[in-house]
Amino acid sequence: MKKPIPIYPFLIAIYPVLTLYSRNPGEILPQEIVRPLVIAIGATLALILAFHWLTSNQKHAFFLAALTIFYLSSSQLAYRIIEGTLWKQVSPYLHVAIIALELLLVALFASRTIWRKYLASRIDTLTQYFNLFAALALLFPLFTLGSFWTKAANDAPHPWSTYIGLKDSPQALRTPANAPDIYYIILDGYAREDILQEYYQFDNSEFLDYLRENGFYVADQSHTNYVQTALSLSSSLNFDYLEFAAELTDKNTLNRTPLFELLRNNRARQMLAEHGYRFVVYDSGYTFTEIKDADVFISPYYGQPTEFERWFYSTTAINALFEPGFSFTPQLHNLMPLASYATHRGFVLGELDNLAAAPKIPGPKFVFAHIVAPHPPFVLAADGSPITPKRPYLTGDGAGFMDSVDEYRSGYIAQMEFINARVKTVLDNILAQSPDAIIILQGDHGPGSLLNRDSLENSCMRERTSILNAYRFPGQGQALYPEITPVNTFRVLFNAYFEANYNLLPDKTFFSPQSYPYEFVDITSNRDAPCLP
Repeated sequence: MKKPIPIYPFLIAIYPVLTLYSRNPGEILPQEIVRPLVIAIGATLALILAFHWLTSNQKHAFFLAALTIFYLSSSQLAYRIIEGTLWKQVSPYLHVAIIALELLLVALFASRTIWRKYLASRIDTLTQYFNLFAALALLFPLFTLGSFWTKAANDAPHPWSTYIGLKDSPQALRTPANAPDIYYIILDGYAREDILQEYYQFDNSEFLDYLRENGFYVADQSHTNYVQTALSLSSSLNFDYLEFAAELTDKNTLNRTPLFELLRNNRARQMLAEHGYRFVVYDSGYTFTEIKDADVFISPYYGQPTEFERWFYSTTAINALFEPGFSFTPQLHNLMPLASYATHRGFVLGELDNLAAAPKIPGPKFVFAHIVAPHPPFVLAADGSPITPKRPYLTGDGAGFMDSVDEYRSGYIAQMEFINARVKTVLDNILAQSPDAIIILQGDHGPGSLLNRDSLENSCMRERTSILNAYRFPGQGQALYPEITPVNTFRVLFNAYFEANYNLLPDKTFFSPQSYPYEFVDITSNRDAPCLP
C-alpha cells in the first residue's frame, strides 16, 4: 500500500488566510493574500525542517509542525472566546499562558517515547485522516471564493478608469506659470456646521472662522455625492459620477475591487502628472486609500503591511506579543502593526505629523491625505490623550458602531476637537512655507450616529450627507458656491488654474447599501429631510 504524502501541515497553514479572505473578498485585492500565504507556507516548511533536525524522523516532524501551526493560528480565537464569554476582565497575559500551554503540549508530543508508544505505528492512517479533514475544511472558503469570483467575473471588462469622463469634451490644459502645490485633505466623516449644532449640540464656528481668516471658502450648504468612502473618493478624484458601475455590475454584487484601480489611477492624478506634479500619498490604514504606487508614499509604520495583513496577523498568536505591552512591543509594532485601536491611532497621528512636513517635499506636488477621523473608532480625547475602547477592535460606523448614539456623539466631538487643533497646526505649517498652496479640506461623507448602512428608510440622510467642504483657491475663488459637492471640486480647480473649460455637474447625492454598493438611489431631493435627533 502506498504511503500517504503528509500535506496536511500546509493545508492547516493556509486555511486561516483563505478563511479570512473569504469573509469579505469584495474589499480585498487577491494579490494582498499572496504575502501571508507565502509566509504561512514558509513558516510551516521551517518548522518541519527544525523538527526534523530535532527528531530525525520526517513523519514526526510533519506531525509536530502541523500541531504547532494549528495551535499558534487558533490561540487568539481561544483567548477571545474566554475573554468574551467566560471571563470578562481577563488579563491579556492569559493569551501568553494559552500559548505556553500549547507549546508544552507540542513538547510532550515531541518526546520520542510518546511518539514511539502512541503515534509511530498509527501515523500513516492518521496522515490520511489529517489530509482529508484539512482538505474538507478548505472546501468551505474555496467554495465561497469561487462563488464570489464567478459572479464578479464580468464586473470590470475594462479598467474602470477608462469609463470616467466620457461625456466631457477634451481639454487642452495649460500649466500655471508658478505651479502651486495642491493639498487634498479628507477628514473622514466630518460634519457640516449646522449638523453639529443640530444633532451634536456643538458650536464649530471657532474652527471655521480660522479657516476663513486663512483664505478658505467654506461651502456651508455642501453635501457628499455618495455615502460610502470608496464611492465618494472615487467620484471626487475623477470628478464624475459613477453611473457606469451600476450598468457594468449586477446590482447585488459585493465586489468593490474595481474601485481600487479607479482610485489609484484617478483622473486628477493622471492630469496633474502630465503637468509635472508628483503624487504624494499618506498612508491612511484604510485599504482603498493605501495608494502605494504613488510617487511618494509615506507611512507611519516601517513594515507597511496591508490592511488585510494587519487583520490576519491579529488573529494569530502574534497578538500575544502586543496586548500585554512588553518592552519590545513598540519596536515590533512599528515593524508589524496589527489591526488594533493603537494602530488606528498611530495612523491618524502619523498622517498629521507627516502632513505638517509636506512642504519640504520637492514640488510641484499633488498631496492626498485621507485621515480616518473624526470617524470611529474614537481613540483620541479632545486633548490628544489615547483612548482604548473596552471591546474588540471595530471600525464600524452607524449601526456597526456597536454602542449607543450618545457614546457615538460624545466620542465623535472629542476626537473632532483634537483633529481641529492638529489640522490648524498642519495648515499653519503649510501656509508658512507655501503661501500660494491650493488646499481642499473635505469630508467624504457626514457622521453616522443615526445611520443604518443597509437601510435608507432607517437612516438619517441629513446627518450622513452633510459635510465640511472648504477650499483655499488663492485669487481664484469666484466659481465656488455654497452648495458645491465634491464631484465638482477638481472641475473648478482645473478651470481656475489650468484654463480648462469643464462644465459643472448637478450637485447630486446617491445612497447605496453597504452590502450592495452600486444599487444607487438618487436622494438629492430629500437628503435634507429632518430626522429625530
